[in-house]
Amino acid sequence: MKNKMKSVILGLLLAVLISVPSFAALVDQPIESIEGEVIVKENDRIVVQLYDRRGNWIADGILEINNPRNGRIGIYMETQCHVSVDEIEMSVAVDKQISANSWQQVDYLTYTFTAKSNEELTDAYIDLQLAGHESNTVYRLRGIHAAILNGSGETISTSTPGLLITNN
Repeated sequence: MKNKMKSVILGLLLAVLISVPSFAALVDQPIESIEGEVIVKENDRIVVQLYDRRGNWIADGILEINNPRNGRIGIYMETQCHVSVDEIEMSVAVDKQISANSWQQVDYLTYTFTAKSNEELTDAYIDLQLAGHESNTVYRLRGIHAAILNGSGETISTSTPGLLITNN
């Protein structure tokens, strides 16, 4: 009986020790970042912060800027939910680069999608080319994705790096 008890305890201990993963990286080696990971290196100390963008309702938010080469700003924005919601609202701010580290908001667009009767709303997107802004200028986008269900809301934010918008 003692041998069986020792075997069970030893088996449980090994199962716990084997199932705990560990990760290591040398401090002097560069670390590549993946989406959803923030790495800060200061004074030979590395801080890694992981987060899951998936929420209670919102599965993902996508924001893209592109240069259609006609002087317009190409914008694609999508909000995906893993449950049906009552409303999806997407807002995008267009920023113009003033200097190396300085940006000025030059436009703000908001789009609201509402569930039709007897239809599920789990995905909404906009795909447009925004005119009326200077070409040969660097622009970036900042977006807010919101899902509303039964009067409560959930939001995530997205952003793009700067991109030079040209005429050709």
